[in-house]
Amino acid sequence: MTGNLLKKSSGFILLCSISLLMLVMTGCQEAKLKTVIAVANKQCPIDMGAVGTITSIIYDGNNVVYTLNMNEEITNIKILKDNPESMKSSITMMFQNPAADVKEMLKLMAKCNSGLHMIFVGNKSGEQAVCELTAEELKEVINTNADPAQSGQTKLEAQLKMANLQFPMQASEEVIVEKIEVIGESVVYICSVDEELCPISQIEENAAEVKEGIVSKEDYVELHSAYGKRLRNAEESIRAIQKEMDSELEKADKANTWLDYFVKYQDIEELSRTVVVELIRKA
Repeated sequence: MTGNLLKKSSGFILLCSISLLMLVMTGCQEAKLKTVIAVANKQCPIDMGAVGTITSIIYDGNNVVYTLNMNEEITNIKILKDNPESMKSSITMMFQNPAADVKEMLKLMAKCNSGLHMIFVGNKSGEQAVCELTAEELKEVINTNADPAQSGQTKLEAQLKMANLQFPMQASEEVIVEKIEVIGESVVYICSVDEELCPISQIEENAAEVKEGIVSKEDYVELHSAYGKRLRNAEESIRAIQKEMDSELEKADKANTWLDYFVKYQDIEELSRTVVVELIRKA
């Protein structure tokens, strides 16, 4: 009788310990996510070139929230706002076959049952468009094993779909960009031209000059230099984030080494004084 009571008592305590372990482990994952996001947020504002900047990255306890300040000369916030499903589809596609560090971040978010919110704010109007991905949608993205080549094509198509939402767009006094298409292996801009200002025949006759004028050698060198500098800055930021993240996560791991003792004693059949003392001491 006493033996059965002891076994039942030990079993109940073990169940409580395992339940506590599961809760604490979840808490540890959330602590890691908070640490990672806090480190990333320190790097804000993050320059995205002419498109705009990432002004903040936070974890609100339920979602990782990116706030982006967008250049409204390039991005029409109202169009994004009016096309939430297209915006969500495009962002979801961009996360297919992500880089290793991005994938680890998504996995960590999934473990914390966290969603993703992206808030696009117009730099002049202040108008906002919000894209929301639930935790389940993120998990589905993580578990999708797309062919890399096919994934690249899909990402390009998703980007063009988003870009086409912004068209028609006035490119110059005489040219309006109507849409962009993928034809064969080329990305093709479909434009309309005001022939009173620039006859089509004139464009055809001066095709070589027009082609050269799209991006001159001087402009190319300048763009190449600017993007090279931006890339180097981004790589330096990534290294700084990774270094600080590793440091913070190491501190968190050291603070929670007592969890190893729960794992060590997960199969005990009887609760002894030694077990209790060691668990309490390490906690």
